[in-house]
Amino acid sequence: MNTLTKIGIGLFALVVVVSMMAQSGRKPAPTPQVPPAANYQSAVTLKEYAKGLDLDAVTALAKQSKDAADFEQRLNSQAEAVNNIDLNDDGKVDYINVSDYGSGDTRGFSLTTEIAPGKIQEIATIDFKKEAEKVVMQTTGNEAIYGAGNYHHSSFGLTDALLVGWLFSNRPSFSSPYGYGNYPSSYGSGWSRQADSTYAGSMSSRTAGSSVGRSSSPVIAQPAKSPNAEKMAAKAKALSNPSQSQRSFSRSPSSSAGSPSTTTSGSSVTRSSGSTSSSSSSGGFGRSSSSGSSRSGGFSGGGK
Repeated sequence: MNTLTKIGIGLFALVVVVSMMAQSGRKPAPTPQVPPAANYQSAVTLKEYAKGLDLDAVTALAKQSKDAADFEQRLNSQAEAVNNIDLNDDGKVDYINVSDYGSGDTRGFSLTTEIAPGKIQEIATIDFKKEAEKVVMQTTGNEAIYGAGNYHHSSFGLTDALLVGWLFSNRPSFSSPYGYGNYPSSYGSGWSRQADSTYAGSMSSRTAGSSVGRSSSPVIAQPAKSPNAEKMAAKAKALSNPSQSQRSFSRSPSSSAGSPSTTTSGSSVTRSSGSTSSSSSSGGFGRSSSSGSSRSGGFSGGGK
């Protein structure tokens, strides 16, 4: 082997060694972080329920009521048609219970529904704070249904709403006497929910003319705490397996929640809300956009 050949082989070997060392010291390109599919589907499905209860209309309806019992009756009136929420996916509008809480200058309403025996879900709270010659009113959607930052605000004079006199009086607290399978005759066994588009159009007309804005932060910094704040029939962070019924729960009283834990007139209302399209599921806390199922059971014992 001549000298030139030896030099060529040596240079080639050197290039190979240098190349290998460079490759070993090179850091791999970072892998893009993609949100897990389950988390994405959870957010989509959770926000679907916000389409069933327009908190602008709820805020105005509360202001027009004379007390908590009157508000509950109006909220569950088919004629008012403000309530179109169906958390247990049976195609029927859920009965919403109202209870009040707080003391002194801070009071509130808790809106809940019992979607199966012993399975209570808080849907929203309405807080009232008396400030000098006015009352500030704030409706907040439960984050498990509406997502974060959903505040609807209104303020009015102390004599502008009949509700104020009752709300801040010295009286016994109010708690709805109704529950799963036990409803007033005006509600009966409930009625079929409207299509989302129909309901949205109706609520848009109902709230037309009010001064509406959007906010993602509260105007009442320290409201009274709702006694139902921790009542969750299904946990929002539940979706570990998106192929199963999303946010489903057991309809059996002895079972724990299923595998996923998860008209306006003259009022000034501010809101922040969000809703997205749904993915379909069956049987529990996660419905498809269509509704044609019927409620099991009847007026007393079973059903909603």
